Order: sequence, then C-alpha cells, then structure tokens
Amino acid sequence: MKKNQPKTDPTLDPKSSPLESRISLLESSLARALADYANLERRFADQSSAVVKFAKADLLTKLLDIRDHLAMASTQLKDQSLTMILGSFDKLLVEEGVTQVKTDGLYDPASMECQEMGEGEKDKVVKVIRPGYRLHDRVLRTARVVVGNGDPVGADDHPPASN
Repeated sequence: MKKNQPKTDPTLDPKSSPLESRISLLESSLARALADYANLERRFADQSSAVVKFAKADLLTKLLDIRDHLAMASTQLKDQSLTMILGSFDKLLVEEGVTQVKTDGLYDPASMECQEMGEGEKDKVVKVIRPGYRLHDRVLRTARVVVGNGDPVGADDHPPASN
C-alpha cells in the first residue's frame, strides 16, 4: 500500500488478500484488548483507592463513641485539660477525613435518625441528641435528632379556654 493512499478497511476490499484481512482483524482485536486492559487498570486503581480510603472506618466509628464520652465529661466537669484533649481528638478526626453531619435545617433520613417528634417547624431538626459523622462522602454514623411535628413551640403550655 502506498503511503499517500488513504487507508480503507481491507475486509471490505474485494481485491485484498486473506492475509491482509486476517492482519486487519487481529489489529482491531488488539486495539480492543488494549482499551479493555486500560479500563481495567483504571477501575482497579479507583477501587484500591476506595479500599484504602475507607479501611479505617471501623476503627473511627469506635473512636467516635469515646469522643462522645469525652465531650460529655468535658461539659460536666468544665476541666480545661479535658477540653484540650477533646480539641486534639477532634483535630485528629478532621485530619483523617471525618466531618460532622450538618443538622441545621430539614431532616435528612440518609444521614439522621429521628428519635422523636417534638414541637417546632414541621420536618425541621429542633434538637440534636447525638451528633453524626461522615468519612469523606460516606455516613459513618447517623445523627440522632428530634424533628419538629409542626406544632408551634409552647403550644402545650396554655390549656384551652373552657366556656
């Protein structure tokens, strides 16, 4: 074949020899195999990255309970040393990719557990019982919250007037 002549598919050319047809078929098969292999490598790298990224999730979940106990003790004792330890603990969690679930706003069943309904704006979080956490983009532990039922705050304080 001449260099300046445009390439055509030899399998469509009735003048091409069976050997040229076979070569063309093998070249296209090789190109597909190389593309499949490149896709496989990319998928494997992505999955390996995810395994490494979330391998520590179980340990971090256990540490969150300890963090909650430290926070409760810090609130009760008002000890500056305990507050510093809690701050260091929170810094470590952030460095590992742990962030607190945002609970200001509407109730999100994907990241929150409704423990009870209370007075307040309908479907809005009115109180956080236990904070929730995410590891990167996955929920590590759901937040336990009280969700508003639509009754105005203080509605139960005044008994209905009797006539």
